[in-house]
Amino acid sequence: MEYLNPTELRTSVQKFFDKSGNIIDIGIDNINPDFCIDNYKLENTLRNSDFRSEFNSLCKGKTEAKNLEEKPKVDNKKIYLCKEDQIRDIPPLLEPLFTKPKNYYIYGTPGKFSLYYSILNIVDSEFILKGSIHKEKMIDDCRNELVYELDELYKKFNYKKKKFKKSAIKENLLNSKYFIPQVNTYIADYYNLCLLIIDTETYLYSLVNDFSKDKEFIVMLRKNNYYQPILGVDGKHKFTWEIMEKISTILKPEFEIDMNLQSNSMEPKTENINTEETIWVPKKLEKLWKYKLSDLHDIAKTLNINIKSGNRNKKKEDLYNEIEGKLSEE
Repeated sequence: MEYLNPTELRTSVQKFFDKSGNIIDIGIDNINPDFCIDNYKLENTLRNSDFRSEFNSLCKGKTEAKNLEEKPKVDNKKIYLCKEDQIRDIPPLLEPLFTKPKNYYIYGTPGKFSLYYSILNIVDSEFILKGSIHKEKMIDDCRNELVYELDELYKKFNYKKKKFKKSAIKENLLNSKYFIPQVNTYIADYYNLCLLIIDTETYLYSLVNDFSKDKEFIVMLRKNNYYQPILGVDGKHKFTWEIMEKISTILKPEFEIDMNLQSNSMEPKTENINTEETIWVPKKLEKLWKYKLSDLHDIAKTLNINIKSGNRNKKKEDLYNEIEGKLSEE
């Protein structure tokens, strides 16, 4: 069947205008019905158009935004770790541990030697400012020193009674990037600190060494064998033993902790002391950097050592050496 083309249709229609210019109804055979207004049907292409896709995307965005507002942004029961060299606020779950949680943060460490990175960030205020090469050298030096002093400290910390193997500790320190539990204990004891660990998978806490009210406490998060420290914005990264009482109200211990133990590295000095307060004097001094000048003043006074040289206080190193000489005489 043949149809009129548009030109033929226009020629035919022009013959049927009235005097006012209005088109008169005409009858045409064999016309394509798509040309008739009454038969025209608009094809719905909106559903598959780019405009429709963009519209759907915008609507989806608004829905997701609405859902985000309805849901909490942070799960209060989760403990999240950081990426290396990044920081994260204390999670709500652990906030009761601190008087001012906003004054503390979690710091991201490298994967290897993460426990030692964490320790040095706590005990050395300048470590965090050093470059990666310098940090690695400091850690190597510390590991070598631990190996060098192992024989003496193995006896001092009574590790034989705890069935620690000296050879295993030495081998792990020298040749591994990840430390075994005995080495973790040795490192904490070496720095004369109690190390509180919070596991981010089991949500259990533990101490890597013996509890002692005489020591300061530090806190780290652990996932598998990866550690990150909790640091203070004011440079105060250590806590008193009461933090153990606080954490016991939040989490459960990984194993039972004997909180009646006391440090055996210190003994009371009973001569020339105030009867209202007992000052503890070490049998042997720890490393110089472990003491504040005020600590050395207290020990010096107990040993009847003058803390002044003329009108000025003695330098920390000079006072330390004088105390060390005095203790060796006793």
